[in-house]
Amino acid sequence: MAIDYLPVINTHFTLFGGHQETVPAGWQWPAEEHPAFEFMYILKGRQRTITETGELVLQAGELTIIPIETRHANYALDHRAMTYFCMHFNLDDPALRYLLIREYAGRIITPHDAVYPRLKTQAEQLMAMIGPNYSLADQLDLQVGVIDLIMTLVRDLKAAGKFAPQAADIDQFMLCHQLASDLKEQLDYQVYHAAEPQQPSVTRIIAGRNISQSYALKLFQKYYHESPQQYLINLKLATAKELLRQPRARINLVSAKLAYTAPSHFTREFKKHFGQTPRDYLRELKTK
Repeated sequence: MAIDYLPVINTHFTLFGGHQETVPAGWQWPAEEHPAFEFMYILKGRQRTITETGELVLQAGELTIIPIETRHANYALDHRAMTYFCMHFNLDDPALRYLLIREYAGRIITPHDAVYPRLKTQAEQLMAMIGPNYSLADQLDLQVGVIDLIMTLVRDLKAAGKFAPQAADIDQFMLCHQLASDLKEQLDYQVYHAAEPQQPSVTRIIAGRNISQSYALKLFQKYYHESPQQYLINLKLATAKELLRQPRARINLVSAKLAYTAPSHFTREFKKHFGQTPRDYLRELKTK
């Protein structure tokens, strides 16, 4: 007699906590990255989120998911207070991690998205659970609530025909993610620790992973839709904004830290990317 069995499942899930907060006009949170996904829901006001691959402006009622180890900085806009809810979670199943990163990175979920009503309701249910103390039953309810939210995202991908990860895709994406992490690590060293900052060598970093330059280009084009060199430029410019926000920041010193050959080169690249010069950006900061 044939017997069917349930599968053995050994996926680990972690909730790193979350909170709801109202912050004043001009609030900012410096660039950081987490070993977890960050789910963010804006309840009042607007938020600008600058990541290593671009910028998002979230309106009240909108949601986004910042992927694992993605550097990002958040700012309140519009000269008014902002209220937001965020939480951090992780799961070690590589296929699920790959799909969540591939499909939700850089995406703002709005009321026009089919997944929005369910996701918003689940976020509000989690917010309602926030309290000073948590019993075992409360903790289990929270775990179930977050897993249910993840399943909403998964069902959205299945409905769109995007839930068919191949082992090769997952392996390639993880290699590409490792290369991106190597670039971030090298840039951080050059900016914050090197006595004489030098341009990180994309060629050397790729060679360190024992793959060809052409294969690395193929991976970045497939998963980040840009070359490794352009990824590094975007990362440098996101770092430039952070450096310019420091007290008494000077454009020529920021340019030097990022190993530009001249401040004029830095200014041209900054304006091309952000639509304003570093000097204009500093003036904008002073008016906030």
